[in-house]
Amino acid sequence: MITEAKFKYALKEMMSELPLEEINVTALCQKCGCHRQTFYYHYQDIYDLIAAIFLNEEIQELERAKTTVDSLKAFIHYVKGNFSFLRATYNSAAKDLTDDFIFNKLNAKFVYLWTADPTISLKRDGCRSAARRFAHIAADEFGYCFKDTKLTPEKFTRRMNKFADNCVSILLPKIIALSKKEETK
Repeated sequence: MITEAKFKYALKEMMSELPLEEINVTALCQKCGCHRQTFYYHYQDIYDLIAAIFLNEEIQELERAKTTVDSLKAFIHYVKGNFSFLRATYNSAAKDLTDDFIFNKLNAKFVYLWTADPTISLKRDGCRSAARRFAHIAADEFGYCFKDTKLTPEKFTRRMNKFADNCVSILLPKIIALSKKEETK
């Protein structure tokens, strides 16, 4: 396993047991069997490592999703599998990194889906605008769930699946309509 991957897996594992603020480079290096200099060769600090995790995270199920609701549910499934890590980063000084990660993954997927869907009837800029709005709402809901310290991954999944269904059936048509209205101006 390459050194960067060791650091990423070790940090995720440590964060399932400890808050991010209690994890330091020395403890992380001990867990990986590496020297501190090795860590600093690759990263400036723990937050730089978190940013690298988010930047390079591939979500195969999200990439394969063909619809908006399937995309949301694929992302919910990914979050459930990484719940401790994502909730811990969201509730730390890395909140902005977590928010950006969620927003960027969802926004990119929605833009991709909607620009290829002739039934949406929006130009590219309209699709981008609608995707941005929709992804912000979804990212905010993920964040709202992460703030609830009593929420288990199972309860999170049930809550977010209901949100996904309602969001796609109720909110998405209104966002698309708004973007169409803005295009005519």
